[in-house]
Amino acid sequence: MYEALVEEFLVSVYETAGAYLRFNDDLRHLSSNDCSIILRSAADNVCCMSGAFIMQHSHLYGLNSFLKAMNAKYGKHTVDIHIWARRFIDPDIVLVKLSISLFAFSENTCCYYSETSKDLTNPIDIAKIQNKYAKLTWRYLLYKYGHHDAVKRFLNITLWLAAMNILAVHARTLIVHVHDIDSIIEQTEITLMLDDVDQIIETNQ
Repeated sequence: MYEALVEEFLVSVYETAGAYLRFNDDLRHLSSNDCSIILRSAADNVCCMSGAFIMQHSHLYGLNSFLKAMNAKYGKHTVDIHIWARRFIDPDIVLVKLSISLFAFSENTCCYYSETSKDLTNPIDIAKIQNKYAKLTWRYLLYKYGHHDAVKRFLNITLWLAAMNILAVHARTLIVHVHDIDSIIEQTEITLMLDDVDQIIETNQ
């Protein structure tokens, strides 16, 4: 029974990540080539970060039965990375949301799947998106915590992003995770394609 609850939790993480990507305006404004490159990386990043935060926020790391179920599904090494990386998770929910948006568009060429093109058509577009979220994050930190604590928390964010990158790279070796990511990507691509068709129809009416 507990395994079923854990499975339900994991499904909700992937579904929520997919919804975030399908309704993300930044993705919609990228070229089709750039979108396909960023989408796969973004799906991994958003799933890993959101899942890790929810597990920390809900105190799931302290439940042995939960960790046992995660071990059975993803392996001990995956859980060990999660437990190690949790130290960098900020309790500020707003800051975490901004961090997820920032990391979603952090393209890292060493993390791409081999069958995916690595050449962005317009990397400036990606840089602009990253810069937008970096500025928002920094302004929020200054407003909420002041300069001294803002610097400390921003540094901690970079450590969390690095830790999540390690988790995301490892996750790409897990068949069950890759299958779920492929499903998110397929659904997102279909949604974006249908939206483009609707826009063309509206324009031609």
